[in-house]
Amino acid sequence: MLSRFIALTGLTVGIFSVMGAALVPVKARPDDKKPADPAAEKKALAEVQDFIGLWKLEGTQKSGAVTKAWKEDVSWGWRFKDGAAWVVADFGGGKGKHFGAGELRYDAAKKKYRLTLAAPDKTEQVFEGDLAKGGGLKLERTDAKTKDVYRLTLNTLAEGDRFQVKLEKQDGGKGLFDTQFAMNGNRDGTSFAGGAKKPECVVSGGAATIAVNFGGKTYYVCCSGCRDEFNASPQKYAK
Repeated sequence: MLSRFIALTGLTVGIFSVMGAALVPVKARPDDKKPADPAAEKKALAEVQDFIGLWKLEGTQKSGAVTKAWKEDVSWGWRFKDGAAWVVADFGGGKGKHFGAGELRYDAAKKKYRLTLAAPDKTEQVFEGDLAKGGGLKLERTDAKTKDVYRLTLNTLAEGDRFQVKLEKQDGGKGLFDTQFAMNGNRDGTSFAGGAKKPECVVSGGAATIAVNFGGKTYYVCCSGCRDEFNASPQKYAK
């Protein structure tokens, strides 16, 4: 899967949707046209291919003795441009409870994943980290004023059909981490019990849910970013 994905070419960045959820992109980095190591970046991001798709999540957050709950659709999808590849996320159609949009990249020089999250008020938070031992990502950021450390973990379960998000806080960078909120749920169209194996995305190799057509045949891709990549070079991927 990785060798095929590394061969991807680029497309123009635009607002897109995954299964109907509109994404609000985070501001692109200045060096989009000249990725430091595009092969390494694509390979590293392919490690979290299971994130791609639309998720039906339920969030919980404690406020004193009361636990508040809410429902939120979260979607992840690939983007390609001039040899660069990255992943974008949408939380609640850009109006999620804590975040609106996200952009996940891999810094090949630092060998770190970097997730930039935009709050509904457009302020940004940047988390950096690595792959977690059990899969998924473990990322952190430190508040410059308070020195509070925020830890964000994202991972999938049940063979990629369940998704978990958890944000924890360490006051002043010392002591134990306290959970700020958590979100858990299923991939759109699946249940906790799971189901039949999904088709494979002809672009990235991940679980696919979107049908595309070429030469009278139907193929499948995992997100609208891969759909655009397929439509730009259908003969390449139809092989």
